[in-house]
Amino acid sequence: MAYTDNHCDLNRIKDKPIAGFTIRQILSFAAIVVIGVPTYTIMYANRINTTIACLVLCGIAVPIFFIGTYEDVNGRPVEKIIYAKIRLLFLTKSKRPYATNNSFSALKRQRKLEEEYKSLLYKSKTQANKTKKQKAVKTVKAKEKKKQKVS
Repeated sequence: MAYTDNHCDLNRIKDKPIAGFTIRQILSFAAIVVIGVPTYTIMYANRINTTIACLVLCGIAVPIFFIGTYEDVNGRPVEKIIYAKIRLLFLTKSKRPYATNNSFSALKRQRKLEEEYKSLLYKSKTQANKTKKQKAVKTVKAKEKKKQKVS
């Protein structure tokens, strides 16, 4: 007989004791009943319109139902998700600098500095050559003037 490995994570399977609901869901339904029904009856007894009383009941029941039943893909309940968002938005630094030791950027900086150095060196050489040429031209002109004076 062939055997296969079962790679399911059995820790994620939750007990569902009553009618396929988890304990968290049962407690949220109980909270809706305990909070919502008295609110509706008090509003109805004070001659508030039934539509308004139902809307208030829904306004109370829907968030409790959402908190009791929603879980994200990783199995985190709503309060953990909200806490993580609050921590992300308000409790941590908004700007997180990204710093890395990137050798490629260091090589780019080194190349840029070398090019700068070469350009400065080239400029200084060309200026030195120009001054030499200018001096040579001046000496030639001075010699020509002397020749003209002599003749």
